[in-house]
Amino acid sequence: VTPGGVRRIRESTEGPLSDVSVQVLNLKTESDMFSGILNDGENKLDATFSASLRDKLMNEVKPHAVLKLTDVSYDKTRAMVNKFEVVGSLPEEYVKAMDPVTPAPVKKEAAAMPTSSGKKHLAINALNPYMGTWTVKAKLAVKGNIRTFRNARGESSVCTLEFCDAEGTAIQATLWKDAIAKYDSILEVGKAYYVSKGSLRPANKKYSSVNNEYEMSLDGRCEIELCADGDADVDKMQRAYDLCKIDQLARKIGGRGTVDILAVVTSVGDLGSIKRKSDGGELQRRDLTLLDETKRTVTCTLWNALAVEQGESLKNAVAPIVAIRGVRVSDYNGVSVSTLARSELVVEPASADIAAKVKAMRAWYDECGATVETVAAGEGLASARRSGDGSGKGSYTERTTFNALQPAIVPAATEPPAIGVLGHSTVVLIKPDQAMYYASNPEEGNNKKVVPTAEGKWEDPATGKTYDECAYRYIVRMKMSDASGGGWVNVFHEQAVEMLGIGAGELHELKTNNPAAYERTIKAAQFSSWNVMVKAKTEEYQGESRRRLTVMKCQKPDYAAESRNLLKLMGIAQPVA
Repeated sequence: VTPGGVRRIRESTEGPLSDVSVQVLNLKTESDMFSGILNDGENKLDATFSASLRDKLMNEVKPHAVLKLTDVSYDKTRAMVNKFEVVGSLPEEYVKAMDPVTPAPVKKEAAAMPTSSGKKHLAINALNPYMGTWTVKAKLAVKGNIRTFRNARGESSVCTLEFCDAEGTAIQATLWKDAIAKYDSILEVGKAYYVSKGSLRPANKKYSSVNNEYEMSLDGRCEIELCADGDADVDKMQRAYDLCKIDQLARKIGGRGTVDILAVVTSVGDLGSIKRKSDGGELQRRDLTLLDETKRTVTCTLWNALAVEQGESLKNAVAPIVAIRGVRVSDYNGVSVSTLARSELVVEPASADIAAKVKAMRAWYDECGATVETVAAGEGLASARRSGDGSGKGSYTERTTFNALQPAIVPAATEPPAIGVLGHSTVVLIKPDQAMYYASNPEEGNNKKVVPTAEGKWEDPATGKTYDECAYRYIVRMKMSDASGGGWVNVFHEQAVEMLGIGAGELHELKTNNPAAYERTIKAAQFSSWNVMVKAKTEEYQGESRRRLTVMKCQKPDYAAESRNLLKLMGIAQPVA
């Protein structure tokens, strides 16, 4: 392929290019034309092929083919291909190396490996969405409950699975209605299967506890076959731990993924419960205090079965070492972690990949860990209820600036988000002609979008239910600035209500009945100052990396606390009252 070929196409402002070689992915038909993605190993670009090329694309172009584009131009957001020559097709083992999202050298595991039954398979870590057909051999580690839902096409069902192979790599899979009907009866946790003819897509970290860039989607066309006895050593198919030290947890706040923790339990709280808002049901909970060699402690909240069963056994143990897989990190009390429905807790773990670390931690704790002076992981990352200056209104986490959140060299999209507090930042612009809110489901806790019906009611497309009224919720873009610079931020409902000083429903009424008052209300919110907690995450958009800034929390500046903070930074002793 031509190095920087995609960039050359994008910059072709003086007319069509005639000599660029790229890989073509995801070819599909759109009316009488084909569309696809051009890949040069560094960047990707959407492309549309001329209708005159239809027969040539259908008869000569194979998956992952390399094309020499002899007439290609750039039209605003995509390439327009009028002529090409077929150079050849990349071998399947090179496809992963060509992926600019996860560039990596070709590994031996990517080659298909014969089994005792003659069936060939790939290691899970060799999979990526740009491959053709593939087969993996893996143990079913987790099988979720079958859930039903409704959409525009009617009622359907879905089930979440987790597979793990002999390399210790896990992947999440979504099993859809037709596949559930075919394979639910043979799927048993702890047994090994051959899985093939599914599709792969980037993993949604918000809903996954598996540390994998991709996830499987298995519909009625997939094939799942139980491994024959003796064809799989399921004891070796154990998901490897991806451990995070307690002193590193603060960096994971706001991330969509989960972490694994290895630590000593120094205290176990009593069993308690809270009521769930959605249906009033009770959730059992129990808090643990965890400690590791970093001399940092963190509170871990166990929920439901883990809180009741394993929590009780931990209460009767003396400083047990636990490995907890798949916990969510939050900024509660600075830093804390909590289990999810699919989290796993193992007491005195003996897995081969962490056995040496367990032994070293036990030796450290017996030698000095039991008496060492410890610090909470959230110390210095004050929450709204506690701060270093004693005001009770300090920062939520470390201070930062707009320039620091938007570096000149944009971090990769796979990097965890940066989170910090912008002290005394100012709202400088809110465009009144933007879509500042949307119509949402009026049920408490349900923020899904609803659409108007011909009868004057509101319908939730996800459930098919109709309502007499809707609830309006904010989703606003504002431009804010501080002493270092500025940027556009996304502000969601709770924070927007505070910053605008008016509910979304009231603002909708003004926009509908009194446009002048609506614009005055928007202008009144400009040039107000706030302390805001902002998350900065890199996202890919049309082949370019951009920083997306989102306001997570906001509060009016406490000028007395800000003054104390400035005095502290200048090394000036604060007067005693």
